[in-house]
Amino acid sequence: MKFWEKAVAMVTIIALPGCGWLQSPAPKHISDFVAPGVTVEGMAVGGLTRAELDNVLKSLAQQHYRPPKDARFDDETGKVTDGEPGRRLDITATAERVMAALPNSNITGIYQDIQPAISAAQLEQARRLGSYTTEILDASPGRLHNIRLTAKLINNAVVEPGAEFSFNRQTGEPTAERGFKEAPVIGRDGQMEPGLGGGMCQVSSTLYNAVLAVGWPVTERHPHSQPVAYVPKGRDATTYTDKDLRFVNATRQRVVIRAVVHSNRLTVDLWGLSKE
Repeated sequence: MKFWEKAVAMVTIIALPGCGWLQSPAPKHISDFVAPGVTVEGMAVGGLTRAELDNVLKSLAQQHYRPPKDARFDDETGKVTDGEPGRRLDITATAERVMAALPNSNITGIYQDIQPAISAAQLEQARRLGSYTTEILDASPGRLHNIRLTAKLINNAVVEPGAEFSFNRQTGEPTAERGFKEAPVIGRDGQMEPGLGGGMCQVSSTLYNAVLAVGWPVTERHPHSQPVAYVPKGRDATTYTDKDLRFVNATRQRVVIRAVVHSNRLTVDLWGLSKE
């Protein structure tokens, strides 16, 4: 037998059926319908089409979605606290698992972790860009309560690069339903009178001075009708329904506001986040 004839014979032998190591496994057939009796996370889905199954899984995904929680500055101590990852259902991967399931199978969904947008490491490595502290000279119960509440409302607020921050948008209206109490405020005639949210302006004024320390553009600011004792003259910033404190983050990094009350002192810091 000539050489080329031997070669052909060898190829023929190798390719003969039965040489399974050269043959690809037959593709597994997946039905167009979910097998009878199949459940996913306790929900019966047997007999459904893929489109019907997707609709069920979308509803399941909404029920089981858990948003991530960013790391944050603690409202009371100002220390960094860890965030928590979130969780979402992988609809495509879960659907494929269900469609391939045997009859009467109980399928567990396939979930993906969602990492927080701000990690504890980012906050711990953040650089303090500006800070200001004011003494709470009038610590009457209502006023101190409002200062603490307002500080919590701006604590951990994130200002994106080039974005404008609005104090009023962040804190909202001072209503009793939202937990604000009556405390002395400067009335239209310049005299002190009781009003919901008295003390909020000390928080806005302290924030304003922290912004001045950084040198960012202030796009809106209003002085009180009378000087206030907790900041130097001309360094206050009153807020009300029609008066806001607004400024722009002029850096290229996200900035987190930290506002903490401790020993009758209010401190507001601006922290620039590092990029992980």
